[in-house]
Amino acid sequence: MSRLLSEWRDRKVREDELLHDQLRGGLAAGRVQVFTDPRILDFPGSPVHQHWDHLLPLTLLMTLALIILLAAGIAIGIVVMTLCVLAHLFGNKYYVAWRLKIRALAYLTDNVAQFQALWQLGGVALVMRNGNEPPCLAPRGDWRKFIRRNLGEGETQRPEPLANAPAVSRAAPPRPEPEPEPEPVPQAEPMADSLQPDPVESAAPRTHWESIDDPAPRDEVVPPPPRP
Repeated sequence: MSRLLSEWRDRKVREDELLHDQLRGGLAAGRVQVFTDPRILDFPGSPVHQHWDHLLPLTLLMTLALIILLAAGIAIGIVVMTLCVLAHLFGNKYYVAWRLKIRALAYLTDNVAQFQALWQLGGVALVMRNGNEPPCLAPRGDWRKFIRRNLGEGETQRPEPLANAPAVSRAAPPRPEPEPEPEPVPQAEPMADSLQPDPVESAAPRTHWESIDDPAPRDEVVPPPPRP
């Protein structure tokens, strides 16, 4: 039983890898789009979180404002620093979302194990481009059915049979035997005693007394010979 269970798990892993390869092909061809939600994925401990996305832009803006302050004076420096703070407050979230999407896409397409881990975490959506298919949202959406329905193109491979499973014999139905051909009916030969017409008939009818060699006709009355 444990061996059958392990074989079933191996078969499911191979099927998931095949579906993941189809998803990667769809992403490369531009048929599928991936959307991410930074509010769910951007937290310490997330596999796609990076704290430098928040610190690096702020550090660069403050350094630029300080350089302008020292070079142009306090008034201009304060104005530039105010603008940098506003840019960080209202524009940094778009930068973080862009960086997060790039890392999430690379993490999803690396292997099927990372894809499943990030999918269970949530904050990911698969969308078909130029289609009426509703988006598949993680973690409740069934990404396997989504890929089979949109990228499998009706050619889902049959699962491989388990090696230790009892073999079920599926004999082919017997072919119908060909019907014997009817024997040809022999044609009856003409009766030997039937009257056959003469092949050649003379132009003028003959009489029975034209030749002495002709026998007497059967339908004539011959007088008996005279007695001595």
